[in-house]
Amino acid sequence: MEKISSTSNKKVKALCALGKKPTPKAFLIEGYHMVEMAYAAHCLDEIYSTEECPYPDVLFTRLGEEALQKAAISKNPEPILGIAHLPGNKEIGDRVLILDRVQDPGNVGTMLRTALAFGFNDVYFLPGTCTPMNAKCLASTQGAIFEVNLHFPDDGLALLKELKEKGYEVLGSALQDSMPMETYFPKSGKLALILGNEGQGMKEELRKECSSLLLIHMEAMESLNVGVAGGILMHHLSLKSDENVR
Repeated sequence: MEKISSTSNKKVKALCALGKKPTPKAFLIEGYHMVEMAYAAHCLDEIYSTEECPYPDVLFTRLGEEALQKAAISKNPEPILGIAHLPGNKEIGDRVLILDRVQDPGNVGTMLRTALAFGFNDVYFLPGTCTPMNAKCLASTQGAIFEVNLHFPDDGLALLKELKEKGYEVLGSALQDSMPMETYFPKSGKLALILGNEGQGMKEELRKECSSLLLIHMEAMESLNVGVAGGILMHHLSLKSDENVR
């Protein structure tokens, strides 16, 4: 089998370009764990590695060390890269997460992982939110990106109205005009939680569509990182929702 050693090879250049401009249909992943997760989800299209191909049914190209280092995004990558695509969406579940202009890729990746852990299996990326195919975001998801349904609506306000028509209770997090999350109890099993921009919060037009705004009680701090706040709220709401179902 031919091994690509040149860093100027067209396939290596194509991998570099894909790392900079990922799309839902094709994005670059790194490391054994991400490749394994993509394969298990039937989302792995190609493998590039300096070693043997772990999956004989996937298109494989062997790279030299320098070529792999050139194509990889991280400074010290594991010796395997892949090209993957997002899974097809399944039926929308009862808990959804909506991200409004959340810009830090680490926050977005962490929330995808947390959403999966607490049953928020549908995540909506409103315009201005960091793409989940960003390299740092992918690393933060630990493969959760292949397990949740990802949606990319053009209009956040239209999305909320559609969800409300389908019986979802729309919730947000805010420091002002909000209620302690401990006192909130869902009216139904269908919940949509909005988390807003790290500095500005959610847009006012989205805030007005919320039936309740929730406050996380804190000592010595006024606010939390959006990834941390999202985790607390999703965990709490998952417990409340389960109690409501019972």
